[in-house]
Amino acid sequence: MKNAFVRRLVPVDFLDLDGLELWLEEMAAKGLHFQGFGALFAHFQRGAPAQVRYHAEPTPDKRRDVIPGQAADCGELGWRYVEKIGWLAIFRTIAPDAPDFHTDPVTQSYTLERMTRTMTRYTWLLLAFMIPLTAFLIWARLDSSFGLVLDLVRYGSLYTSFVFLLDLVLTVHIVREVWGLCRLRRRLRAGIPHQRPARWRHTGLVRQGYTLLLCVLALAQSGGACAYFLGPTRWSTELSSLDRPAPVLSLAELEGEGYAPEPFGYPGYEGPDRDNYVSYEWKLLARIYEVDQAGVVDGDRRRLDMEWYSLTLPFLAAPLLDDLMDYHLYDLPYRPERYAIEELTVSGFDRLVVVDNVSYGGQQLFAQVGRRVVYLDYSGPLDLRDHLEDVAGLLAWSGQNRTDV
Repeated sequence: MKNAFVRRLVPVDFLDLDGLELWLEEMAAKGLHFQGFGALFAHFQRGAPAQVRYHAEPTPDKRRDVIPGQAADCGELGWRYVEKIGWLAIFRTIAPDAPDFHTDPVTQSYTLERMTRTMTRYTWLLLAFMIPLTAFLIWARLDSSFGLVLDLVRYGSLYTSFVFLLDLVLTVHIVREVWGLCRLRRRLRAGIPHQRPARWRHTGLVRQGYTLLLCVLALAQSGGACAYFLGPTRWSTELSSLDRPAPVLSLAELEGEGYAPEPFGYPGYEGPDRDNYVSYEWKLLARIYEVDQAGVVDGDRRRLDMEWYSLTLPFLAAPLLDDLMDYHLYDLPYRPERYAIEELTVSGFDRLVVVDNVSYGGQQLFAQVGRRVVYLDYSGPLDLRDHLEDVAGLLAWSGQNRTDV
């Protein structure tokens, strides 16, 4: 035997008086008769399908139950008080000839006065918070040295951005619902009778979707934080002790005979060699390797730093390369004479840009193939254009075998 009591998510917003009434009447026509509201669901009792009319009546106080005298008066008209949710008291009647709950529009407008004033104040407070926050986030985005894609890929702004967008959508929804109540009150006060729509809308899905997505994002953020601190999504080691697959363009092979690594350190330092170091991090939008190498040839210092990205979403690769150029060539708009930029058309590359530092020597290289992007920053006399096969090997790295170092 089926359970006599069932629960249903409320698909209409509690500020949508018409929608709430129409939905409860539709449920009664299906044999589900409203009993009350719980923390998350509305409760119904199974029964025979019936034509039932419901009315959502604003009450003077959100915290108090319906006034006993009001319930008695409604009983004489054929309406029975069922439940209160927030500002609304729910009444029901099965009498087809029961008079409407309100016959005078002006009198009906008075029932909305306290509720609309309170909700309007709440909405203004919400806007007073959201408008400056929106302006600040836009300013921070425009002022940031990181491009949007680089910020998303590298620096974990995905969670914050999604939460803000969800809050913005919910704010717009609340403003629309409160504006609709205020408009209804003005029309009633002008003596215009209210006509219920023919069907209800899924106005409650905005709040439910907001809550669900917020929970999912919170769980994802918590899981990501746990993974970060426990270490399964990241590792780092000195280049000399690298014992797992990693894409490495060997500076020793580029420089040839006479090259010797120059370990990082200073008197008293006993930590890892950060100048010859490999680090890996898995993020939602990319796998990221960073390789730093430093050494000397005949007393002259050489250095090669690399950032290697494999994007989860291939369409992010091209804008990521643009963001990397903007970030690493941050002073190009102010000192264009410092750089000589050459964009090469080379078979096997989707995009390849080599930048010579005219003022201080050295080169920077930006390359993309498919979903992979590589950035190289080299200090020394070599020309990276002569080693494009090695760069292509980095971009074609399968992740199965370690590149020789």
